[in-house]
Amino acid sequence: MERTALHDYADEIGAWIEDLGLPRMAGRVLGWLMVCEPPHQSADELAEALQASRGAISMSVRMLMGGGSVERHPVPGSRRTYYRIRPGFWLREAEDKARIAREWRKTTERGLALLGDRSEESRRRMQEAHDMYAFLELEYGRIKDRWLEHQAKKEE
Repeated sequence: MERTALHDYADEIGAWIEDLGLPRMAGRVLGWLMVCEPPHQSADELAEALQASRGAISMSVRMLMGGGSVERHPVPGSRRTYYRIRPGFWLREAEDKARIAREWRKTTERGLALLGDRSEESRRRMQEAHDMYAFLELEYGRIKDRWLEHQAKKEE
């Protein structure tokens, strides 16, 4: 298979994902599924496109499915299993960040209560974390509505 700029792009996503502490191959699979045609690929097609072993592809697909970014995609008339980016994943990713921000805000509230009689300097680190996650919770909570408005305007 001839190497293309799309392959380089998948590699770039892989390196970026690796910098986030996740396996590079999972990032390469995700990157390839973002740009490939057709938008669904079998494990064999992924292995060929990414010049990777079936085992590496299998592990990566399982990881991506567990994280909710990739799903199985049935193709009528085919007995193969195909994979694609889960529709709506990117919005769900933002919603998940909102949930995490909410959990952190609640956790830092408990931390502030524990530090209640300490000096302001002792509470500063916890207060900063609390304020940041309270802000993120609020902003991420607004993203879904803003995103849907944005998409509706694009379709007009």
